[in-house]
Amino acid sequence: MKNRKDIIQQFSTFLSLKNFHKKNNLIWQVDVNLERHITFLVESEPDAKEEYWAHYFLKIIRIPQEELLEVCSQTEEKRNFPISSEKISNSFVKAEKHLCAYLQEACLVAAKKSYQRFKFIQHKYPLEEYFQIANSAVFPPGKILKNFNLEHPQNNIEGYAQTAISRFISNTIYRKDLEAKREKFSNYGLLKDLTKKEIQEALALKGIDRDRINLYCLAWQCLDRVYQPNQKQGSRSLETPSAECFQAIASLYNERCHQLGFVEAPVLKERIQEILEICIQAARDYRTKSFLPLDNCDRLTDDQLTALDNLVQEEEWQQINSLVSNLFLAIPEAGQIMLILWLGLNLTQTEMAEVVKNKYPEVQKQYQVARQLAKYNKILLKTFFTESQKIYPEICLSEDKDIEIIKTSLDECLQSHCQQLCRKVLAKIIKEWQNQGNPIHLQTNKEKIDKNFEHRTLKVAPNRNDMSQILQETFMHQLEMDMGLPTNSLEIASKKLDDFVDEWLKDNFFKNRN
Repeated sequence: MKNRKDIIQQFSTFLSLKNFHKKNNLIWQVDVNLERHITFLVESEPDAKEEYWAHYFLKIIRIPQEELLEVCSQTEEKRNFPISSEKISNSFVKAEKHLCAYLQEACLVAAKKSYQRFKFIQHKYPLEEYFQIANSAVFPPGKILKNFNLEHPQNNIEGYAQTAISRFISNTIYRKDLEAKREKFSNYGLLKDLTKKEIQEALALKGIDRDRINLYCLAWQCLDRVYQPNQKQGSRSLETPSAECFQAIASLYNERCHQLGFVEAPVLKERIQEILEICIQAARDYRTKSFLPLDNCDRLTDDQLTALDNLVQEEEWQQINSLVSNLFLAIPEAGQIMLILWLGLNLTQTEMAEVVKNKYPEVQKQYQVARQLAKYNKILLKTFFTESQKIYPEICLSEDKDIEIIKTSLDECLQSHCQQLCRKVLAKIIKEWQNQGNPIHLQTNKEKIDKNFEHRTLKVAPNRNDMSQILQETFMHQLEMDMGLPTNSLEIASKKLDDFVDEWLKDNFFKNRN
């Protein structure tokens, strides 16, 4: 997909959903009438920037009919173009369409973020559907921008809309998808609804060690087999099992432990109930994630925006990114490495423990990684809160209320920062490769990588799979060197690294190829 670079394109084209899953097939379709109209307007104000026109069109759809004549005249009187009531009506309709066109990138960004955020939904929606929901949020645009403050010329409509669209998508998903709404499930209905992968991840996030997770999952499987809902009751509203049912679950659990060779003393029904209660709490925390619900977009007022939302309006993303970068560099090296592994490369906490255990003997288990991450996240949140108030003293925040509210936005900034650090490593490798004088050769140096990593020249065929395989290996060793990790420490996460490399190649090296 090519970026829209001029004002006429930005206000007259719409993103096509044809072959949406293929990035290179995303195309901009032109609305000829809008193109003709915005061309006419741009000619009347050739020095005006895109934000000027976004504000201009928003003013048109906001102001009463009797005032609309004056606004239109101010722009078009230079061309001696007659203004009529019919033209005023057409101006209103065109202004809405121009804004919808302008907000297409905001819709796409919000759709992609929502797609990632709701990956935990078992039957997740395709990216196309998130984009369609986003578009429904911006048409008509007056609703999503109802509380945007036009009195400040520097306020950014696209940034504001992106935040509002993301919340609209979240509300829509949570409202229509019962699986995403934890309150729609009873305790045991929720357990019955989980997949094995979800219960494992939920328990891991609670800091439970791997061996105990296996036992808890076994108890969950026994519940799933023994406790069956009747047709009238359904699975979502399951009541707590009876004492007899817990006893049957305990009996099956003890039998399975014996069959599988688990060193676990026979348990009573009371212990089984305790284990399942732990699973329930873990599942609720896992399914809830970090979500700030809004009943409708009308509640999205200026004083309810998060700190980052207000910063977006002020076009201060550069300062925010600089602040996040400085905060990241201020935490200990161990914290930086863990955040890169977690947010940059999407490693699980168990994988992270395996990777860093030799470098940091105090971090050997998953729950120890979880504790370290929680500690660094707490430090980052509090520091960000303090530093952002120094930069933006006009933003009134209450620490108890707002630290949790800005957490999701800060996590997104940190994730973006960590992923960018990893992308820079790949870019550096490619640059060194190209400096060899042949774009199909990648040379790695023994001294640069590791004494045990054999010096060699890697010839890369112009094939994505070949390039991905070679880059993944070089990427892994470069990361190990940069982080001071023993050779092959990242081997356990080779699939994650391969996915990261392949995605980077798609976005960069192969973006102009079929």
